[in-house]
Amino acid sequence: MVPSGNPKGISAITDLARPDVTLVNRQRGAGTRILLDYLLVQHGITPASLRGYDREEVTHLAVAVDIATGLADCGMGVRAAAEALGLDFVPVGWERYDLVIPREHWESELLAPLRTLLHDPAFRSAVAALPGYDPDSMGTLVTQT
Repeated sequence: MVPSGNPKGISAITDLARPDVTLVNRQRGAGTRILLDYLLVQHGITPASLRGYDREEVTHLAVAVDIATGLADCGMGVRAAAEALGLDFVPVGWERYDLVIPREHWESELLAPLRTLLHDPAFRSAVAALPGYDPDSMGTLVTQT
C-alpha cells in the first residue's frame, strides 16, 4: 500500500531499501510479514537496511492508517484496506487461502450450508466484488488423503 498517487514511485520490493522510503511493517508471525521477509531474502535485502522495518502494526487497516497519515510511505497489506482509506495498491503477489477439513466433517450435514454457500452465485458475486479477492476456485477440492 502506498499513498494516493504513489508520490515516491514505489513499484517493487527493491524500492523499500531506498533511503527516502519509510516502511510500516506487520507484527511477527503475520502472513504479510512472513511474505515480506521471504521477498527481502529473495532480493538480498537485509531488514536492518529498511527504514521503519521495526515499526509494527497488528492489522492491515492499521498499516493503511499509518500510510494515510504520513507516518510511513508504504506497507504490506491487502487491497481492501488500501481502498478503504483511498490509498493506491502495488501488488506483489497472490495468496491462496484453503480450508482444511476432515472428509467426515466436510461431508456431514453440519457443513452442508457451507458447501452450498461456497457455490452460491450470489455469494460468489459478493466475494468477487471485494477488492483483491478472486472466488474462481472457491469450494474446489484441492487434494484429499
